[in-house]
Amino acid sequence: MFWKSFSIRTTLYVLFLFGLNLLFGQEVRVVDAFTQAPLSEVLVINQTKDRYVSTDNNGVFALDHFQASDILTFQLMGYENRTLPWDKLETTIHLFFDEKQLEEIVLSVARTAEQSKKIAEQVQVIAPQKVLRPTPLTSADLLRDAPSIRLQKSQGGGGSPVLRGFEANRVLLVVDGVRMNNAIYRSGHLQNALTIDPNSIERVEVIYGSSSVGYGSDALGGVVHYYTKTPKINSEKKRKSRFSSTLNSAQNAQTYHLENEQSFQKWAVFTSLTYAAFGDIRMGNNRAHGYENWGLVPFYSANTPTTYFENPTANPQPNLQKNTGYQQIDLLHKTVFNLGQETQLLLNFQWSDSSNIPRFDKLNESRNGRLRFAEWYYGPQRRILFSPQLKIFPKKAWIYKGTITTAYQNIGESRHQRRFGSLEKLNQIEQVDVWSVNGDFEIAKKGKSSIAYGFEIIHNAIASEGTIDRLALRDTQDVGIVETLPGISRYPNNGSQYGSQALYVNMRYDLSPKTTWSAGGRITNTLLKAKWKDDEMLPTGLTEVNVKNTAITGSLSLSHRPSPRWRINLLLASGFRAPNIDDLGKIRENRGTLLVPNPALKSEYVYSLEGGVAFTPPSKKLNLQLRFYNSSLQDYIARMPYSITADLTTDAPETVTYNNEIVTTLANGNAGNSRIYGLSIEGKWRLAEPLTVGAHLTHTQNKINETIGPLPSILPYFGGSELVFSKKKWTLELRHQFASNKPPEEYSRGGEDGLEETPIIGDENGEIRYAGSPKWTTISFYSTYQKSDTLSLYLAVENLTDLHYRTFASGISAPGRSLIGGIQVAF
Repeated sequence: MFWKSFSIRTTLYVLFLFGLNLLFGQEVRVVDAFTQAPLSEVLVINQTKDRYVSTDNNGVFALDHFQASDILTFQLMGYENRTLPWDKLETTIHLFFDEKQLEEIVLSVARTAEQSKKIAEQVQVIAPQKVLRPTPLTSADLLRDAPSIRLQKSQGGGGSPVLRGFEANRVLLVVDGVRMNNAIYRSGHLQNALTIDPNSIERVEVIYGSSSVGYGSDALGGVVHYYTKTPKINSEKKRKSRFSSTLNSAQNAQTYHLENEQSFQKWAVFTSLTYAAFGDIRMGNNRAHGYENWGLVPFYSANTPTTYFENPTANPQPNLQKNTGYQQIDLLHKTVFNLGQETQLLLNFQWSDSSNIPRFDKLNESRNGRLRFAEWYYGPQRRILFSPQLKIFPKKAWIYKGTITTAYQNIGESRHQRRFGSLEKLNQIEQVDVWSVNGDFEIAKKGKSSIAYGFEIIHNAIASEGTIDRLALRDTQDVGIVETLPGISRYPNNGSQYGSQALYVNMRYDLSPKTTWSAGGRITNTLLKAKWKDDEMLPTGLTEVNVKNTAITGSLSLSHRPSPRWRINLLLASGFRAPNIDDLGKIRENRGTLLVPNPALKSEYVYSLEGGVAFTPPSKKLNLQLRFYNSSLQDYIARMPYSITADLTTDAPETVTYNNEIVTTLANGNAGNSRIYGLSIEGKWRLAEPLTVGAHLTHTQNKINETIGPLPSILPYFGGSELVFSKKKWTLELRHQFASNKPPEEYSRGGEDGLEETPIIGDENGEIRYAGSPKWTTISFYSTYQKSDTLSLYLAVENLTDLHYRTFASGISAPGRSLIGGIQVAF
């Protein structure tokens, strides 16, 4: 009996010692909760601060440094501190981004996480959850929180970002690592950013300047990278939900948003749903610019697809911009799985759909004193994205960690137009399918150097159709389709394809603790194929186009930090934009001119030099940044006169008959060289504990091209300032924004800047004279009351002076004085 009892006690004691030895000899791994990347240099310290250790390059530390009675705290710059008692420790510890330090980490420049102080590029991080104001109505409006960005709008559902004088398909839009720019992104103005729900955004990174090494074609002016919310695995709070709503008086808008997150030990799920309804926009009544009738809407078209009015309808409220309302619904669903310590799978589904969106500027276009179009609207704008993403951490020499992102996108858009006095409606319908694969990898860090490399494969398939609906009146107003005939399509009507394949590499090297040098290169091949059916409706006589392009781009940068107060950056970079289907294959009529395909079009290039200085005193109460840039353009793509000698519908080679009207033909061509240059200044000063003041100014100029004249999208000056008071539960902000005027002689000749949308100042020899864009300045007030961790209330008044103005190149007046109310409830 004694031996049996002794044997049991001995066995238990041996097992206890063995388990204790395993526990104290155990290794624990610390990773980023979002990317699952191992985190090195994490400080692990106990509650008495007499025992501590840091994680190694694999994010690992040994528990034998501590005792079973210790409570451990994990600390790393840019992440929230996490404290766990000994008995709650797991083999993997997840750390979450600290929202207060989000600006310290940049994810997009080298397509991998980097400390912002080591990056020479100008990058602005927007964290919507940090902006204590009502959520902007659209993701384009969200960009107003970034200095040096301005927006162009042509209709209620508009919002085209402009970076350093570049716009539309010269600015790359990216969502969750997937490029949104597709083969029909145009060079004029875009509204595609609206298909991203601002309520579902975690953060936005704006890279200013050429970024072709990491992103390829289109990133001439910069990159706008939207990161949507991702669920957190094994979060301390297992279930989170949020409801928010915003009402806006001047835009007659209302939004409703609901989201839910579920977190489990090895997987998590997030769902977000938003409905938004926008009414007709009321413009400001204060005409400080002196043009009493500019922008007023005395008449409008009351026509719809099912109702018919022979003549324009009088508008009893000319300040109300009729035909600017629309509705939109957005869905985001993400599921993330841990497939082991070395692999994570993310499934990302996004869906956005809208109602018809009236094209306000076209509906207000007149000829001979009469509105031209009875109907002009975009059909429902749909975007579907499904993107499986695999994160791997093999920790091998050549693949220390990596991300493989696959994606399928389906984009549907259409244009519908009918003139007054006509019972024929032209419909142009486009469907774009985009398949893409991106691989982004990092080599194991060796000493002071780090290397990232990757590949990208993209394929676009475009189907474009044109039809003409012949209508008939059933009674005085009811209209229906009696016949549908073939019509001229916007893009090649026998199918087109556009694809690219690319390899890139980025290297970063710390010359010293104060100096970081980086270099990168990329080679990209693009292939475009377009076919037209052999019919008589195509004025150029083209039937097929095949274009191949190869581009080699690079970057070289230096970031020097001579002291904690100063940072100096210098960057040389090249970029390119290969012609897409919109550049090479589009047929579009606008105000008496017809844009036609030009098969001889080549890629355009930019060679940029930029530098910057930043100053922060030891108190960190002040931050000042100065940036200059110079972008030299080669083979710039612009609209130019184009003759079609094979056309016999008119006597002049520079005109054709299109849609029963004689129009002048233009085509995109390589206009030679030019230059865009400028500077930006921004600063923030914490006057006292509750008060902060900030300001920013951007100046942009261009060298006039001898062939085409001034370049489009160049506004000389714009900027703003803000005064923020934040104490306890209240945050109050007074915000000022302004823009300079632009004289008519500095407008682009291709029509992109919309000179005809500016005030009319006279008629000389039968030609209308325009004033150009008047200067403007607005003041807005925002307030937030955070009653508790679960309830926040918002109240704001935008455009306090009810000023009437239009942002440069816009075809619609900005909203007047607007009362905004919002609520956010977490549960």
